[in-house]
This record gives sequence, structure tokens and C-alpha cells, in this order.
Amino acid sequence: MLAYVFSHRPAPGAGVDRYEAALREFHERLAAAGVSGFIGSMTYRVRDAYSDWYLLADSAALDRLNEAAVSGSRETPHNLAARMAVDGVGKLLSLVAGEPDAAAGCEIRFAKPPGMAYADLYASLAPVTAARGAGLWRRMMVLGPPPEFCLTAPNPIELPAEMRPEVITRTRI
Repeated sequence: MLAYVFSHRPAPGAGVDRYEAALREFHERLAAAGVSGFIGSMTYRVRDAYSDWYLLADSAALDRLNEAAVSGSRETPHNLAARMAVDGVGKLLSLVAGEPDAAAGCEIRFAKPPGMAYADLYASLAPVTAARGAGLWRRMMVLGPPPEFCLTAPNPIELPAEMRPEVITRTRI
């Protein structure tokens, strides 16, 4: 499973209520579009910004989602939200372990310690990702800003300091 994650914030003067309403309408219409390989989407408020998570079965679905997002009944709500947004940046993540949970209220963003093998990192996080609602996501092909990993979980999880973890609280809108 993949996640295209698009982070953005409302432009000055956009108004939070109006911005969130535009985002909700866009995601509702996208859900009704029946895009092959598109599993679903959700928006989270993260500090003073927003993060849209688009879950995809595979990379081919990204092309279909990209086309569907700006056409048909989605074109107007997409354009409305896009005109109110600034500082947009996207990244592509791959689910490495665990499962996605839309209700997960935390993101723990972190880096793999230098010199640690990926297999060792995954093994060290296996007890965490075995817990219901925890998902370990890895940035793909350096597409998007660092850090490389994101652990989504219902509650904060303490990781070793060498991973430079940053715990982010998020609220689904």
C-alpha cells in the first residue's frame, strides 16, 4: 500500500472554517469517483497546517488519482481548495509494516540511525507495528522532504534518541 501525502496550509485570509469545508467537499467527491486502486483519503490538522493522506493500492493508481482529482465533479472543489492553499509539498510513502488507521492521532517522524540496516530497523519496530492501529511508512525514492520514516499510531510512542523522533499530534477533519 502507498500513501501520497500532501501537506499545505491556508493562505492568509482564507479562513479556517471555509478552508476545511472546501477540503471536506473535495475528499467526499473524490471518494465517490470510483477511481481504480484508490482506497480512500483523509485530511488531518497538524499544528497550523493540514496533511491530506491518499491511500493507494499501487503506484499505477497514482496516475488515475491525479487525473480524477482535477476533473469531473472534483474540479471545482479542488480548484477552490487549491486557491486557498499555500506552502504545498507532497511525498510518497510505502507501508512497510503494520496497518493504516485513519483514527491514529499521532505521527512519529524519524530517521534511520546512520549505519543501521533497514532489516534491523524493521525488526526493532516489530513490537510497535504489531500493535493494532500502528503503521510504519517509509518515504519512497527520496520523493518528498525528510525524514524518511513516519510511524502512525493512536498514541505517542517513544523511540530512541538516535532516530531523532518528532511526535506530531494530528486531528482528522
